[in-house]
Amino acid sequence: MTNRMKLSRNFLTVNGVRAGVRIDAGPWVEGIPAELIKVRCKRGAFPTAIREALSVENRSDMREDYFEADSIRLMPGHPLYDAAKAAV
Repeated sequence: MTNRMKLSRNFLTVNGVRAGVRIDAGPWVEGIPAELIKVRCKRGAFPTAIREALSVENRSDMREDYFEADSIRLMPGHPLYDAAKAAV
């Protein structure tokens, strides 16, 4: 099954499941590619359908009291990259 994906300035929709997002373009720190774009869920965690369709990352560390919202890293060539770049 092919995933139907759509990204706008405020929402990511995958197979009819929608989540509010925030889109940020780099570079943030040295060593991070300038073309990297991160799509983060506004509510902390993406719905299961989105997590299963895309590579979602969360580096929260409960021991260090560090909490991070889910994020999707987009680089040129990703099917959502051009939409993310237009939304930044």
